[in-house]
Amino acid sequence: MITVPTQKILFLDIETVGLEKNYDDLVKNHPRIADQFDKYFDWFLKRFPEDKEITEDQKNIVFATRAALVPEFAKIVCVSVAFVTENGQIKRQTFADDNEHKLLREVQVLLDRTGKLDFWLCGHNLKNFDIPMMAKRMLIQSILPPSILPAFNTKPWEIRAIDTKEVWQFGAYTSIGSLDLLCASMDVPSPKEGEVVGSKVHDAYWNKGMLKEIAEYCERDVQVLVDVILKLKSLK
Repeated sequence: MITVPTQKILFLDIETVGLEKNYDDLVKNHPRIADQFDKYFDWFLKRFPEDKEITEDQKNIVFATRAALVPEFAKIVCVSVAFVTENGQIKRQTFADDNEHKLLREVQVLLDRTGKLDFWLCGHNLKNFDIPMMAKRMLIQSILPPSILPAFNTKPWEIRAIDTKEVWQFGAYTSIGSLDLLCASMDVPSPKEGEVVGSKVHDAYWNKGMLKEIAEYCERDVQVLVDVILKLKSLK
């Protein structure tokens, strides 16, 4: 089912937060970005209909809950990766830093190296979230995205990425396919255990200083990706 050799897969997950603690700080520290957030405020409400009761004077709420999902209004605080060695050992590396430029520069070096070794990336919703988030944030931080990340002119069959969400959906793009659902269905231990989960990362980072715990959560996600792929590759 997964034909890429396990030893040529770089398992990857990222954690993001809003660019600032709240909308008011965004206005103060990034006025041009805040102006764009104002222009896209209606887009946020349409994209997330559960927020439809929120009024324009409650932008802090939307920013705190949704900004981390949009590269232009977010920042990456953690990138965790893993790969499986020839003898089956799992090697891990995590980049967690308040300084996004420093973090992404280190990630760029790693991805450049693994790209030259013909690795494939693997993540859940990787193509729609992790890849464009990393590529855009690198550009914003004046860093050249490594060639392993697909660009605007990369043909679909040239993308070296295994997206476990696509694997689970079997081409049915209207089907549900969260990582937690995949894990429950395949009896794989879920990463959604512990004090920090995806929806609480912004609050945990900006209000509680829990970067270490965020990194641990990110690492659990990566371990689950390894477990899922190993289980899929063991099927007969």
